[in-house]
Amino acid sequence: MAKGILTKIDIDWLIDSMKVVFPTKEETTVKYDKLMEKLDKFVGDIKDKREAQELHTGDHQRIDKRVTRVESHLNLPPFAD
Repeated sequence: MAKGILTKIDIDWLIDSMKVVFPTKEETTVKYDKLMEKLDKFVGDIKDKREAQELHTGDHQRIDKRVTRVESHLNLPPFAD
């Protein structure tokens, strides 16, 4: 076989070899879509947790205010500073 000349068999072998190493555009798109779906779900979960935390913080503020009022009304020392 002469050097420098690629036959159809050589070209087919090269293409098959590259398929193993390089992902196709479709494979890359599928992986990207899966990653973005997981990321969207994760961000949504974080957002929900932050909203719940804000509501929980508001509950604590109302309870603290009420306890302070009751302590003041009953002339009790503050439970915690």
